[in-house]
Amino acid sequence: MAVLTATADTSDLQSSADQVADGELWRLFSSGLVVDGVAAPQIALTALAAFAVIRLQGAAVWWAAMLVGHVGSALIAYAIVGIAVALGSGGAEAAANDPDFGISCVLGATLGALFASGWRVVGAIGFVLLLPFSLDWYGPEHPLSFVLGALVVGIAGRLRWRQPVEGAARGARLDATGQHRVR
Repeated sequence: MAVLTATADTSDLQSSADQVADGELWRLFSSGLVVDGVAAPQIALTALAAFAVIRLQGAAVWWAAMLVGHVGSALIAYAIVGIAVALGSGGAEAAANDPDFGISCVLGATLGALFASGWRVVGAIGFVLLLPFSLDWYGPEHPLSFVLGALVVGIAGRLRWRQPVEGAARGARLDATGQHRVR
């Protein structure tokens, strides 16, 4: 049985510490679309986790968690690589131009958002499963994306809690029908 495979050149989408240092900041966003290795499982897991976060927190919170987790973790990891290069690390210098594939950080941020949404076991298992892929110069992005995704959910929850609802009594919440009820 023949297996059909299709490959696309994603080199224009991927990112690296050197490319971002050279001002190609748009790559921080496009690299989140690139998958290293077999794409289907990573895309399916990310889609499933994203669906759960969107159901629990809403689309805006998922987008914020995903963007902050993906881009924030890359910037921090790239800064670590840059500092190591400045301190004379040959390994960091060699890694600075290596391609960085971002969908794993989209997944990491989404798992962090799930964790902070109360799905602690699922989030924690996902975090542990990402750790074996966190052992190179770009590896810190995985745990960082998880933490940043969780922080976004925490901040969003605090902002929602503090936002006054127009016309509502202090401490009132909307019930399932959209009516105000006082706690």
